[in-house]
Amino acid sequence: MGTQKSYQFRPATESELPQFTSLMKYAFTDQDADEDDERMLPEWTLCAFDNDQMIASSAVFPFKMRFNGDTMLAAGVTGVATNPGYRRQGLVRELMIRTLIQEHEKGVPVAILWASMGAIYQRFGYGLASTHVRYSFDPRFAGFQVSNSVHGTTRLYEKKEALPIIKNIYRQYCMDRNLLIHRVDRMWEAMLPDKGKRKQYIAIFSNEDGQPTAYGLYQTRWMEGPNAGPDQKLTLSDFCWLDINAYQGMWEYLCAHDLVGKIDWHYVPEDDPAPGLLLEPRVLQRSTMDGVWLRVIDVAACLASRQYDVPGEVILKIIEDKLCPWNTGVYQISSTGEACKVSRAGQTGAIDIEVSVQGFASLVSGHSKASWLDRIGRLNATRPERLADIDSFFATRYRPTCANDF
Repeated sequence: MGTQKSYQFRPATESELPQFTSLMKYAFTDQDADEDDERMLPEWTLCAFDNDQMIASSAVFPFKMRFNGDTMLAAGVTGVATNPGYRRQGLVRELMIRTLIQEHEKGVPVAILWASMGAIYQRFGYGLASTHVRYSFDPRFAGFQVSNSVHGTTRLYEKKEALPIIKNIYRQYCMDRNLLIHRVDRMWEAMLPDKGKRKQYIAIFSNEDGQPTAYGLYQTRWMEGPNAGPDQKLTLSDFCWLDINAYQGMWEYLCAHDLVGKIDWHYVPEDDPAPGLLLEPRVLQRSTMDGVWLRVIDVAACLASRQYDVPGEVILKIIEDKLCPWNTGVYQISSTGEACKVSRAGQTGAIDIEVSVQGFASLVSGHSKASWLDRIGRLNATRPERLADIDSFFATRYRPTCANDF
């Protein structure tokens, strides 16, 4: 499939995992991490070897994720790296194609990844599926517009006591959301390691009835450089809440750290409440960039794996998909608002939209409206009068977001 020399492509063995870790650390300049990635299993990897030397790597986490309230299998592509001495030989392309075929044979509808460069993965059919939002703000100036009384209290917990509580909150938080990953024990352990340079604090908010309804995971450190003070930084890595009272209660707790001059939160949902609640939203110093990229491996299975909240019908055509040719064709999606049916349709007839597999990924994930994709030339509306209905049909309850790096 395009390589200039005959290399071996296979999963790494247990004894070869240190090579996998070393190649990743070199590619992504992760020089501070001394430990191996204990989340990785050999059977999840797919690598290229020149004799016994690993020259290119990739891996897939077998995820389940929320898809507008339903559960869908997703291949979490990670660890894609090449030894610089072997670049421009098609190794990554070979790994990507083999991964798509492998996951299709397993019945996995989509692959997702955080892209080091979006340009690399769009070549393989990935489309933008979420927006990555960050806040970096001084908590002294993050007051709410209306000073509602918060009913409940927040306190710190140790890991053993906290884990069952925060797992339950996360499950409830995920239920109706979009692109959040089901967290197995390995993921929780990676988020809350027993060893590390800095302690991960676990704060849990309980309402006035004593029910836990929000939590935050964070670290604190002194900021370097001349500061007039406060000169601590609080880095929030995970924040989940079940109602607005819990959200405000946890927010007030985080902002009550008087020695903290900056709060950084790197995995903010795009529809987070703070911009609508704060007296001065500009203090958030909100920044946005591309988030998770999604590759649809099986169009029909992907369409059937999410909920559609309004009744309707859409007929769409996937323009030629060279890497996954089984996707090319016309699909009819019918929904009652509670259940949906997906079927192949003929090439002729009343097709509503024609779209590339990259554009389709942005549409089906709820990241981009059909009308916007049509406006910028990423989708062709053959029946423009239907665009408003199609926008409503593919709308999601929550903006797509992923709170886990992988």
